[in-house]
Amino acid sequence: MDLAALPATEQKALLEAGKASCRELLADCRTRAEMTEPVVNAIPTVHWDTAEALAGRLDNDPTLLEGAPLRGLVTAFKDLMPTAGVRTTRGSLAYADDVPTEDDTLVAAIKESGMVPVGKTNTPEFGAGSQTWNAVLGTTRNPWDPTRTAGGSSGGAAAALACGSLSLADGSDLGGSLRNPASFCSVVGFRPSTGRNPVQAAAWSLDAELLRWSGGAIQMPTTGPIARTVDDLVLFNAVLCGDRPTPKVPSAPRVAYSLTLSGLPVDPEVAQVVDEAVRALAESGWQVVEAEPDLSISDLSFERLRAVAYFNAWGHLTGDDRVKDDVLYEIEMGRSLTAEDVADAQMSEIAAKTRWDDFLTGAAGSPGYDLMVAPVSQVPPFPVDQKAVGEIDGVVLDHYKDWMKSCCRITSTGAPAVSLPAGFTANGLPIGLQLVGRWNHDLALLQHVKAAEEVLGTSPAPDIGALATLDPATLPPGPPGSLEARNRAMA
Repeated sequence: MDLAALPATEQKALLEAGKASCRELLADCRTRAEMTEPVVNAIPTVHWDTAEALAGRLDNDPTLLEGAPLRGLVTAFKDLMPTAGVRTTRGSLAYADDVPTEDDTLVAAIKESGMVPVGKTNTPEFGAGSQTWNAVLGTTRNPWDPTRTAGGSSGGAAAALACGSLSLADGSDLGGSLRNPASFCSVVGFRPSTGRNPVQAAAWSLDAELLRWSGGAIQMPTTGPIARTVDDLVLFNAVLCGDRPTPKVPSAPRVAYSLTLSGLPVDPEVAQVVDEAVRALAESGWQVVEAEPDLSISDLSFERLRAVAYFNAWGHLTGDDRVKDDVLYEIEMGRSLTAEDVADAQMSEIAAKTRWDDFLTGAAGSPGYDLMVAPVSQVPPFPVDQKAVGEIDGVVLDHYKDWMKSCCRITSTGAPAVSLPAGFTANGLPIGLQLVGRWNHDLALLQHVKAAEEVLGTSPAPDIGALATLDPATLPPGPPGSLEARNRAMA
């Protein structure tokens, strides 16, 4: 039996029943990682010896972390999260040799849950952009097509899960960093309601900067779980947020469907897969109505408040030529904003939250809905040597973040959102369906997502055997500035 191929809930049941050991599960995950990592590069920092020692202790001492809810399951921490004694680069040459002495609060909570950490999952520099590449640890490739990106910024986590190298993984989301990579890698990613996660990553985070600067008024970023099934997601979410879905929800929910989220361009292949998924939900009894609130108001708040966070967190790196241009751009934009600019952004965020809540509750004249469904990403996974998307269905985009607006516009509402595998394009590229609920109604949303998964099915796994036969040197490098592109330029 290949334990690594099983959902985390089944792994947990086998471990608890004594039908599998922590060392056996770790060994199977390691086998998959060693088959796929030369191509995928999802977990570039690993410490197998330390993980094997912990797994051995868990097997030999039943009282060690006894009762811990995720005891023996395998994970790795996103490389933005400070981890004691483990190199934490944040994807930046400026932190290439940083080894923290203390765990981030999120890392500590996951360790206390009994999981066996094997290393750090890859991320773009400081989490900027939904394409996982950097100059320190290289580019993460999509396990479904290694010429394509895995998305980001939790791209390493999503790709590792798809390969079966991990049982569960943490991620973080400001403008889609949990949702886009989950969509691109055909796994499940959950962005909880803002303020919902009591073990929010603290030491490095944009969350901390926005919260500190605004006195708690701005809470756009959040951390959350990534998993291969909804049941696995719920299992991990219970550790991160203390939530287990228990409320009864309608078996035939009233659902708003928006393909364009207030006029955004959407690739025809994405539209086709999402339309088919929504049609399947409607045929199963969901009451689907094409409707949307105008969320374009979110663009102002997202753009400015994100820049404020970057300036406050990384302003000390101004002019540092080790830092990529996109990060420096965000820092300078944050520096240039006036108090009036930021106040306008805060008012825009409040308006977006109000508009969203009124739309779902029916307070502003809408009939009211249980949730909304939409595409996660406006495009399928794009070429791995491309920094960002410059055009969608003939519409030219001005900024590296513009293709991410289908996620960014939801961010400003503070609402919980899940990326659920919806299907594949004709070329076999994964597409995700975004399901969005009311703020602080996370448990109800997860119940609806579970029902949707029962209709759409769980995702198959990529062909890791085929990945193991590939020579990375024959594949396109990452974007200019990535480790691979730099190495090839010097060869």
